[in-house]
Amino acid sequence: MKLKYRPEIDGLRALAVLPVIFFHAGISIFNGGFVGVDIFFVISGYLITSILIEDLSKERFSLSNFYERRARRILPALVFVSFFTVILGWIILNPIELFKLGTSLLGVATFTSNIVFWDAQGYFEESAELNPLLHTWSLAVEEQFYLFFPILLFFLWKYGKQNTLWVIFFISFISLALSEWGWRNQSSANFYLIPTRIWELFAGSIAALISTSIKFQKNNILSIFGFLMIVISIFIYDESTPFPSLYTLLPVLGVLLVILFGSKETLVGKLLSSNILVGIGLISYSAYLWHQPLFAFSRHFKGQISISSIETFAILMSSIILAFLTWKYIEKPFRDRSFLSRKKIAIVSISSLAFIAGLGILSRHVSNNFEYTLAKQLSKSDYVYYGNVDDRKFIASRLSLPLNPVSSLIVGSSRIMQVNSKIMDEDVINLSVSGASVEDNVAIIGEAYAKLKPSKVYIGADPWLINKNNFQDRWQSIEDLYLHWMNFIKSPKAGAIQPNATYLKQSSLEKNEDSALKSIFKKFNFSDSIIALNDSPEAIDKKAYDGLHIYNEKYISKKIDPSGIQFNAAADYSMGNFSFDDQAESKLRLIIKWLIFNKADVYLVMSPYHSGLHKNFIDKKNKFHQAENFFIELAEELNITALGSYDALKVGCEDDEFYDMLHPKISCMEKVLNYSSN
Repeated sequence: MKLKYRPEIDGLRALAVLPVIFFHAGISIFNGGFVGVDIFFVISGYLITSILIEDLSKERFSLSNFYERRARRILPALVFVSFFTVILGWIILNPIELFKLGTSLLGVATFTSNIVFWDAQGYFEESAELNPLLHTWSLAVEEQFYLFFPILLFFLWKYGKQNTLWVIFFISFISLALSEWGWRNQSSANFYLIPTRIWELFAGSIAALISTSIKFQKNNILSIFGFLMIVISIFIYDESTPFPSLYTLLPVLGVLLVILFGSKETLVGKLLSSNILVGIGLISYSAYLWHQPLFAFSRHFKGQISISSIETFAILMSSIILAFLTWKYIEKPFRDRSFLSRKKIAIVSISSLAFIAGLGILSRHVSNNFEYTLAKQLSKSDYVYYGNVDDRKFIASRLSLPLNPVSSLIVGSSRIMQVNSKIMDEDVINLSVSGASVEDNVAIIGEAYAKLKPSKVYIGADPWLINKNNFQDRWQSIEDLYLHWMNFIKSPKAGAIQPNATYLKQSSLEKNEDSALKSIFKKFNFSDSIIALNDSPEAIDKKAYDGLHIYNEKYISKKIDPSGIQFNAAADYSMGNFSFDDQAESKLRLIIKWLIFNKADVYLVMSPYHSGLHKNFIDKKNKFHQAENFFIELAEELNITALGSYDALKVGCEDDEFYDMLHPKISCMEKVLNYSSN
């Protein structure tokens, strides 16, 4: 026996998918369109729980039956769209972008997309609009829910419906409370991972459980109220709204009110049961799958984030048309059990996921050593695009190539990347990397100093360098280089640099540049925007001019709001939980003493934070003052110079001299380099 079909729930699916699509299209009035995902979560929780309760009540519960239904429902369209995405990716994307796509495909194939994207980027970052499979994070959350929830419900059901309800309610409460903590302390993990999302799915589960004991009557007022809660959240929320959090209760409770009280006899039910909304609801899954790749590839093809109204309309129509065709010719046939037996659907599912994973591995392999190709291009062009590149491998590749002598070496994080030859009035090389750790500094300083012998070395002294809980582990991509120099500078024989001290060799990176796979890629790919040969601002991400990051026009024009949630959250970047790192201090001392022994003048540079953020530090973040005092005392102890301060006002930087709350502009850095802290 099947559950009674409710057309208004299909209409509710339409109300979920359309705002998400409009949000990804960049239509400003739908700034809160991302709540469509939360609507889907509640609907899924309600329907899945209703199906499982029906089976458990009639003692016909079967995990194999459940997973078969889920496989028929989810995988065919997902695999088909993923395969299409790979084809377009090999044609349009450059190798670095294809690497990211390959990683996304592995996430899709293993139901871990949310974990992949949590580790890689934020949902509201500009580069997110260029990721063709970013939207699969929400599917991964649901798939993870499908894996464990039936088992949990099966065991809880033995203890009665009432106890089951209380356990799920308790877990939901913990999850909601965790999301409130999460958006303040770990915003990316809070957004992507299931522990802070499960309460939304469980909200639907609770409604399904209650519905088995209480027969809810249609209610125009409550259903209209719920509908308005959904609509209001779509139009008043934006990327600054913490999600998930208590704010998420507005659309979630709205969905519950519509499900429980909005039968098709109510005004809301009649609206949602209209042919057009039901039609969109039926194809909503395929529409959700198609829209993000189409928008992302269009932006890649144009080379910019913004797309015209005509282009937006064309992509929207294409998404709907492709969704209809996918629903009719892929979704519907695979749901029919007469089309493929359970055994065959299992074989097809496992094989197709393995196939997608294989394509992901091949796509990642194409970009092997591409950082070296970009580094070589610097010898031909002063201007190199390297957004999305592993900048540590890029720096290592540069250090394997012939470089001109310089007077000064700059090493640190993105907060010191602005320092260049022009403001230093001498030849410098800036080898900074995003979120630099002490390990990065050891690896890069050791190799660069041994090769270039600069007279001065400037080290970005960010507070997280001495934080044991900084979560900065990206240095592992150059771990061999780090181990080489760590062993060198801490050994009894450490001292004057020997002729064979350098580790990186050009010949070791030449291999694999012309592999058969890369040859195939070059035949099909027509991306000619990998290397930028002029200084026009890129609409996507950043470019590097011999180490200098130039921020794009959209980024420069952003207004900084000191009262914004994201602004205050920046204070916790790599410093959310501070614990002094003795090992990091020891490594930092070793590399500085080694530089001093080799006659280098060493400077610790404390790049300032926006004054509004620094005020936040004064109120709540004493750890930043501890870090600044540590660097000043370290400089005095080792008889080196400390420059700058985390306090922008102390060094004379105005609020308009910042790109954002963490990154001072060049004019501010000029003042920093003239301000001695000790």
